[in-house]
Amino acid sequence: MSSRLAGKVAIITGASRGLGQYCVVGFAREGARVVVAARTIEEKDERLPGTIHQTVAMIEEAGGQAMAAVCNVADRASVTSMVDQVIGRWGRVDILMNNAAIQPPGGNVDIQEKHWKLIFDVNVHGAFYCVRAALPSMQENGGGNIINISSGATAGGSPYGATKRALEAMSQGLAAELKGAGVAVNALKPVGAIETPGFLFAQVPRDKAGGQGSAPNLPPPDSYVEAAILLACQTPATYTGQVDHDAGVIAALADDETRNRMRAMNPDFWVAAMDNAMARMDKA
Repeated sequence: MSSRLAGKVAIITGASRGLGQYCVVGFAREGARVVVAARTIEEKDERLPGTIHQTVAMIEEAGGQAMAAVCNVADRASVTSMVDQVIGRWGRVDILMNNAAIQPPGGNVDIQEKHWKLIFDVNVHGAFYCVRAALPSMQENGGGNIINISSGATAGGSPYGATKRALEAMSQGLAAELKGAGVAVNALKPVGAIETPGFLFAQVPRDKAGGQGSAPNLPPPDSYVEAAILLACQTPATYTGQVDHDAGVIAALADDETRNRMRAMNPDFWVAAMDNAMARMDKA
């Protein structure tokens, strides 16, 4: 284990599986005490493996410290209860990653009204509730770090993309408002799709036998997790108010050894995104 986040307490929502799980494991590996916050307490479909308790067991077996917290981010009382449990056990919150999100079917014309409301309740209001609940501890302790997870869908006009645009705007506003309180706020998104159980579950079967298989030419989660860790190390003086993908964060904040390692493991389009980000930095 490394120690870049030693002594920190980190809450990651939607951490029972997928990118949230990868990040909570990565944060624990860096020495953070992590809170696996999500609704999933039992596995109902083998194609969507993972629960909060399985994730905690995975971290503890690797020597990390973790606690499971059942939390529905769309319910303010549930969020408040979750943060209270964290304060009761570990006395503080240093890092909050708002990762929980949903993407119901339908476009702006045909999405069900109940799903329109739900997607904003989870993806936008949920992040707002989590920030409001965690912020007093950060302010009391003189600083903290908030990472809001966005998406490349902001380039389009889908209902899901609309929620992520709202989250990006909120991130920039919070960064300006909280700079004096020592709280860094940034928004992170992947360059493109990353192979996760949820991504594979949503795909058309990839072979003639009808199995899902694996997705070709997609980045592994390593660079995304490294970008999240780098963001979790920042302060308002070093990096705040930014909206970027993982390749851009690696370009801006990683050392040469890490950049070269990520270059070797990622597909060409990811490497091109990192090189473009570095070229823009050189011109600035």
